Amino acid sequence: MRSKVGVLRVAGVCLVAALGAVGCASPGPVADGGDAASGDAQGPSDASVGPAFEQPFDPGITPASNAPRTIHVTVSSEQLGQEGFSYTATPAMGEIVFVDGWEVRFDQILATIGDIRLNQPSTNPANQSAIGAEVLRERRAFAIDVKKMGSFVGAGGGSETAIPLFAMQQTGAGAPLDPMIRYAFSYATVRARGDATNVNLSREQFADYNDMIARGWTMLLSGTATYRGRAPAAGTPEADYSTSVRFRYGFGAPAEYINCQNPDNGADGAPGVAPRTTGAVRAQITFHIDHMFWLRLNVEDPPPRFDHFAARARAGAMGAPALSSLDDLMGVAPSNIVDRMTRPVPDRGGQTMGYTAPGARLIAESNGSPGVDDLRSFVAFSSRAMMHLNADGLCFTRPSGAFTF
Repeated sequence: MRSKVGVLRVAGVCLVAALGAVGCASPGPVADGGDAASGDAQGPSDASVGPAFEQPFDPGITPASNAPRTIHVTVSSEQLGQEGFSYTATPAMGEIVFVDGWEVRFDQILATIGDIRLNQPSTNPANQSAIGAEVLRERRAFAIDVKKMGSFVGAGGGSETAIPLFAMQQTGAGAPLDPMIRYAFSYATVRARGDATNVNLSREQFADYNDMIARGWTMLLSGTATYRGRAPAAGTPEADYSTSVRFRYGFGAPAEYINCQNPDNGADGAPGVAPRTTGAVRAQITFHIDHMFWLRLNVEDPPPRFDHFAARARAGAMGAPALSSLDDLMGVAPSNIVDRMTRPVPDRGGQTMGYTAPGARLIAESNGSPGVDDLRSFVAFSSRAMMHLNADGLCFTRPSGAFTF
């Protein structure tokens, strides 16, 4: 299970890109704009999934597969995405909790991954965005519920599992992969599309995925947040917040994740995936879901929070949980987070051991990031940087389209 011990997951720096994205990578230029190869230059679509979406998915590999010179491509939302975030006021060293007292569980975490590829390594290792000639490109887009458990062991340890996608076995020209080369591994988050390969979505999830297609979303998360912290004092703003919130957060934030660093390479965590002559190696696309709940940009591992969502949530019917969507954050200034009654949202993080609130009220720190116009775009910006390789490997992040909500 991933730990918060240590500020940076892998040596690197955070880079700010246009279109409201942040990437953590080695120094190098950041570009923006559409990418025809990844199919993300377009906006929302009216298309929907077709009959092929119901066909059973076969990744062609199992945990017992171990062919030499093979790279197993898998995906995981880690133990935190699969099991959710529990709350305790006295977290263990490295335990990730919502410091404002919330427990968060997910029903689903829908995403579309595409443009998975290998390239020759760069001749300029100081620039992570620089990669060599293309070796192999998988042109399918994969529709996945990354909350679901997979059949492979996850890269983060503990009870984490990973969902298999496919095996890389040959170059595009049909030659075996070379075990003497650390190939640059890259992928993209792309907008939901009707021709995507359905990895593990049930028929009950098709309506949500069709909604993602229509809205141009790359991700959709839904679940329940339950307040487990200290009871607020009467008359305070937080006393009016619901203690149970049903959330549905959908957004489009397409991006390429280039030349990812790989913790499996040892102490240096250098970029690249090298095949082995003794068996298969992994390339696990890893979602760090806690990014969505951060309130500081361009830094690694600020504490996750939910109060800014709860303070804006709409009342449910007849005692039902409150309802929260990203639209509830529209127009809210990151530097002036207010609840639905325009009262400043207090910083309740001080009830968690090891955290000291920097001030009386909650604020979101953009740290100079462009394109963060309101709290809704702030969340999308932070979420765009959640993608990694083999648990903690940082990728060079290049936006490939504007935010959509």
